[in-house]
Amino acid sequence: MVSFEEIIAAATGSVSSIGNIISQSPDSQSILISIGIVIIISAILAIILKLLKQEIIPAYILAGLIIGPLVLGLVKDTSVISALAEIGIAFLLFVAGIEISFKKLKETSTGSLVAGFFQIIIIGVATFFISTALGFGRIESFYLALALSFSSTILVIKLFADKYELNTLHARIAISILLIQDIVAIFALAILSGRFTHIFVYLALLKVFLLLLIAFFLSKTILKPLFNFASRSTELLFIVSIALVFLFSALSHILGLSIIIGAFIGGLSLANLRYKTEIVSKIRPLRDFFAIIFFVSLGMLLTTFNFRELIVPLVVLLAIVLIAKPFITAFFIRIAGYGQRTSALTGFGLAQISEFSLILILQGFVLGIVTQKTFSLVVLVAMITMALTPYLIRGSLTFYSRSIGAIKIIEKLPTGKEKTRYKFQKKKTLLLVGAHRMGSVFIKKLERLKHRILVVDFNPEIIKALERKNISAIYGDIANTEIFNHLPLAKLKVVISTVPNKEDNILVIRYFKKLLPKVFVTVTAQRIDDALEMYKLGADYVISPMIVSAEHAIENIIKLNKWQFRKLKKKQIRYLRDLNKTL
Repeated sequence: MVSFEEIIAAATGSVSSIGNIISQSPDSQSILISIGIVIIISAILAIILKLLKQEIIPAYILAGLIIGPLVLGLVKDTSVISALAEIGIAFLLFVAGIEISFKKLKETSTGSLVAGFFQIIIIGVATFFISTALGFGRIESFYLALALSFSSTILVIKLFADKYELNTLHARIAISILLIQDIVAIFALAILSGRFTHIFVYLALLKVFLLLLIAFFLSKTILKPLFNFASRSTELLFIVSIALVFLFSALSHILGLSIIIGAFIGGLSLANLRYKTEIVSKIRPLRDFFAIIFFVSLGMLLTTFNFRELIVPLVVLLAIVLIAKPFITAFFIRIAGYGQRTSALTGFGLAQISEFSLILILQGFVLGIVTQKTFSLVVLVAMITMALTPYLIRGSLTFYSRSIGAIKIIEKLPTGKEKTRYKFQKKKTLLLVGAHRMGSVFIKKLERLKHRILVVDFNPEIIKALERKNISAIYGDIANTEIFNHLPLAKLKVVISTVPNKEDNILVIRYFKKLLPKVFVTVTAQRIDDALEMYKLGADYVISPMIVSAEHAIENIIKLNKWQFRKLKKKQIRYLRDLNKTL
C-alpha cells in the first residue's frame, strides 16, 4: 500500500516539475505563464475569502506564499514578478497622492491631527524598545517601529465606504489621521532608501522638497491647461495621467530616490485638479492589477519560515497593533474633546498596519538592512491585522467601554467637539434619525412643520447647521437607545430613520414598537433581504433608496423627451444646490 508520505512526495515532485517546465520555457511564454499562475491562484483564494466575508488583501499574500519557494515553488524566476510589483507600488502611491485632499486637512481639527502625531510617536517609541528587548538590532527595531505606527488607508476607506460611513465623524477623523501618516511614511521612505547617515538624511529630504517644488510649479502652470485639453478624450486623459506617473518616477530615479516617491508626488500634483475623480477611475483597474502582483510578491519572498522562532515576537507585535494602538489612538481622540463612540470607532478602525509598512519593510529587506525573520514577521502581522479589522470595528464599543472607557477620569473628560445646544420649543410629532443624505430632503419638504420635527444625528456640524435654522436637533448615537428616554416624545406619531446601518435600524424598530406601538416607524435598507427582515420585525415602511431611485429614473426616461429632460435637468440642479444649502 502506498503511504501518505509517498503521496505527498509524489505531489511535491509533480509541482516541482511544473515549476521547472515553466522556467525552461522561452522568456515570453515563461513570463505569461508566471503571471497567469499568480492571477489564477490569487483569484481562487480571493473568492474563498470573500465567501467567508473576509478582506481579500491577505488572500494575495497567501497566494504568493503558496506559489513561492516555501510551498509549491511554481514560479522559479521572481525577477519579472518583482519588477511588476515595483510598478504596482508606484501606481498604488500615485493614486494615494491624487486622493490626498488638502482641503480636508485644513478642515480637520487640530485635536485629531495632534492625536495622529502622538499615536505615531508613542507606538513607534514603544515598538522600538520592545523590539530591542526581543533581540532585534537597533536598525531593525527602527523599521519595526515605523511599520507598526502606520495604518492602511486603502483598507480603512474601503471598510467605511462599505458601511456607508465615510461622512461620519469617526471616519473623517480616521481619514485625516491616515493622511498625516501617509505623508510621514513618504518622508520615511526617502530617508531609509540608503545608508542611514546625517548627510544622507539631509540630502534625501532636500531631494523630496525639490520634487515637491517641481510638482507645485507644474500644477500651477502646465498641468491645468494640459489636462483641460486632455479631458476632451477619455483615452488621452488616461495616457497623459500614465505619462505623469512615469515622468515623476524617472525624475525621482535621476535624483537617486525610490521611483515610488516620485509616483506619490506626481499624484500630489494632480490632487487639486477638477478631473482627479475621473483620473482615479481610469487608473484604478491598472493600479489594482499591479497591486495584486505587489502583494503576491510579498508572499513569494517568504522563503524561510521558522514558526517557533517567530511565535513570541509575532504575539507581542500583534498585541501592540490590535490592543495598544487602538486604545492609545482612542485615548488621544477622547482627550481632544470627542465622545466615547467616536474615539472607539476611530481607534479600532486603525488597528492594522499599512501598505506603506509593507513597502518600507520590503525596501529594507531588498537593501539587506532587514533580515528574512523581520520581513516575514511584518508580512504575517499585516495579514492577520487586516483580516481582523472588520471584527475589531464591530466590537469596538464593547472593547472600549469595558476597559479604558470605564475609567472614571476618562468618562469625566469634556466632549466639547461634540457638544451642542438642544432646542425643544414644543412637543414633537416627528422624529428624524439622520439628517444627511435623504434626511436633508425630508427636512426641506417638511420645513413648514419644522417646529414639530426633532432631529437626532451623529454629526455635530449637521446639528449646528440645523440649529441655525431653528430646527430642534440633538447630537446622539442611536446605537444607545437610552438617548430616546430623555426626549420629548409623548406626542410622537412618526419615526423616520435615514441611517443606512442595518443594526441601528433594527434597534429603532424594536425600541419604538415596544415603547409606542402606534407610532409609524419608517427605516432605510440598502439591500432587499435587509428590507424584508425589517418588515418582519415590525417596520411600517422600509425605504430602499436604490429601488426608489431606479423606479423614478425609469419613469422619467420612458415618459420624457429630450427637451423635457433639459428642463428637468435645470430644475434638478437648482434643487440640489438649494438642498446643499439646507445643511
